[in-house]
Amino acid sequence: MANNMHQNATSSEQVCANCNVLEQQISALKNDLAQMEQYAYHDVLTGLSNRRFFVDSLESRISRCQRYGDNCAVLFLDVDNLKAVNDQHGHGAGDVLLARLADILKVHTRASDVIARIGGDEFGMLLDNLDADQVVRKIAFLIDQFGKANSSYAGASLRLGAAIGYCFVGPKDTVDGLMSRADAAMYRAKDKAL
Repeated sequence: MANNMHQNATSSEQVCANCNVLEQQISALKNDLAQMEQYAYHDVLTGLSNRRFFVDSLESRISRCQRYGDNCAVLFLDVDNLKAVNDQHGHGAGDVLLARLADILKVHTRASDVIARIGGDEFGMLLDNLDADQVVRKIAFLIDQFGKANSSYAGASLRLGAAIGYCFVGPKDTVDGLMSRADAAMYRAKDKAL
């Protein structure tokens, strides 16, 4: 009988040890999953959301706007002269400008806004519950902040600028349609600046 009790105690200790190992493995898997989700939805260079997250968020905003009558501005930003900076100073210099622009956007947006690096030198923003005048003021403010941003790379002074275009979610809009309209508005803003 004493031998059975010793075996039961040993077997309980093994179960507890196995439970601890399983808990550690589950914790490690949860951490790995969180890291994969971070990579799946965020841009490594800027720390901003990526195109995939932006599109998912835009789909959600479209549904909400169409269902409840909310409004959402879709902004596209294109960094000025990034190719020339990369060609003249190297891609490290371009990365400095992209990271600086991302930092400015993070500081000057609300927690409810979505900011994403769409790809290359293009960024997107989703701004809820602003009218056209407020969006225009926001764009002017951001462009002013970019102009004041001093960046340097390997002793070279880098000038930050961007063209920004926008549109609003409408009753029949789709993700592709909105992204095309915002992109076209951004190119019109770029042409105006020239």
